[in-house]
Amino acid sequence: MPQRSHQRFAEPIDWWQRVRGLFVDDWGLKLLALAITLVLWFMVSGRITQREVMVEAKPEGKPSPTFEVKDVVATPGKIKIQGPVNYLNEVEKLIVPISVEGRRESFDVSPAPLSTLDRNIQPLGTITVHVTIIASGNSTAKSPNTN
Repeated sequence: MPQRSHQRFAEPIDWWQRVRGLFVDDWGLKLLALAITLVLWFMVSGRITQREVMVEAKPEGKPSPTFEVKDVVATPGKIKIQGPVNYLNEVEKLIVPISVEGRRESFDVSPAPLSTLDRNIQPLGTITVHVTIIASGNSTAKSPNTN
């Protein structure tokens, strides 16, 4: 069996050649390590998980004249959402937009639309919103006894 020359270890190597050798030698191993690192990074960053967030119903528009929005209640107050970890960390609460434009009476919306959700995030459940609309106190209503 032929013997290898171990001249590489016999000669003194200065520090610059050692540092250079870290980047230049063993390209195959370095590429393999890079591939493993990238696969692990994609697996961790794309991991799907769940998180519970608050729900806030927000009326949009104005009801009919002489009417006002008294109360807007979203049920349930919290909902679970599912998606990649990096997207879920950006969501603090869900906003449910409810149009009250031209309305004169209370109403329910079920299931309510969720406007703040990214396409990568899915809600795990539905939200019902009840909007209470009342006649405003400053209306100029005529009394029925007018002669």
